[in-house]
Amino acid sequence: MSAALVWSILPLDALGDLRAEWEALAVAAIDPNPFYEPDFLLAAQALGEAGRISVLIARDPSGGGPLRALIPLRRPGWRQGWLRTAWMMHDNAYTPLTTPLLHRDGADETLASLLDEAPALFPGSAWLFPLLPAARPFRARLQAALDERGRAHLVVRQFARAAIETTENFEAYTGRHGQTLLRRERKLATHGRIQYVVAEGGTPAGQAMLDAFLALEAKGWKGRQGTALASRPESDAFARQAFRGTSPATLYEALMLNDRPLAINVNLLSGGVLYTIKAAFDEDFRGYSPGNLLDRHTIALATGNGAFSRVDSCAVPDHPLEIHWQEREAIAVMLVDWSGSFGAAGLGRMAARLTRVEQGIRRLAALRVRWRRGSAGSPKG
Repeated sequence: MSAALVWSILPLDALGDLRAEWEALAVAAIDPNPFYEPDFLLAAQALGEAGRISVLIARDPSGGGPLRALIPLRRPGWRQGWLRTAWMMHDNAYTPLTTPLLHRDGADETLASLLDEAPALFPGSAWLFPLLPAARPFRARLQAALDERGRAHLVVRQFARAAIETTENFEAYTGRHGQTLLRRERKLATHGRIQYVVAEGGTPAGQAMLDAFLALEAKGWKGRQGTALASRPESDAFARQAFRGTSPATLYEALMLNDRPLAINVNLLSGGVLYTIKAAFDEDFRGYSPGNLLDRHTIALATGNGAFSRVDSCAVPDHPLEIHWQEREAIAVMLVDWSGSFGAAGLGRMAARLTRVEQGIRRLAALRVRWRRGSAGSPKG
């Protein structure tokens, strides 16, 4: 298969004609990634990112077979130290996973073909995988293909985020922390009728839930900071495209009090895995932990006979979810000498630059937090 594959580089706006094949590839991918499925990736156009994204695809020369790979790429930006000799898997502020879509049938041959063609497709370049699941099949297949051809690769850093992947039932999994939240739920119930509601995207109930989520998020701290999805027309349009519920499927969860939403989770579903991409809660009820109560409800979806094989929080490390969600999804930041031009030493220099920039960003973020706290505590004149 490797010699027969045809590789093409397309602009993002040309992918609409391939939607049916693209959706089929997402279903058959060796690792799921809802953030590279049609609705979500094409929504980047609403953010003005279409011109930055090039999409590498592979297919059989006859054109009659399925798509074998779909790989969205862009040039690194300032957050990656302007690595001008590199390409990276596309990401943005709403993309917590950068695994390419690779068909499970003939995956090794597809990677071999890409390694053979890479020097001509991307001469003198390395690739950056900023958010690659470290313990999933794609990473293992990629590393084996690189080792077989003697191509250098380097894990710049690795971290873990909260996840649910267990054979335990709901009661055993929640344990002591579940009892704590149940006491808060009982206190909340003194205010009226509590319901946990699930709605699918692409339905009238799902559309109503998305509208409610956007309003709830805008009401809270993200709205005050101007980072809520509804704060800007372009991010509002992005959300309405990305969460349409077609590909990927969207699943909304809500905690309701007297038909009023107190917390809403926006989840994407792909390959039997639930990805909890966005969440918002009503700060007027902060003392009852409505967001935590809803996250407890999510546990029921992936324990015992739950609907999903696992849940990926898509959260940053040390997120409060880690108290309740006991497993961890290991995520690697990985550099690959795709064209064979750099070697271990060259990748090491790139990694050092990436690390310096990341450290600088963290220091700047810490200074901003200190400044905001100081401003909040200073007397008003």
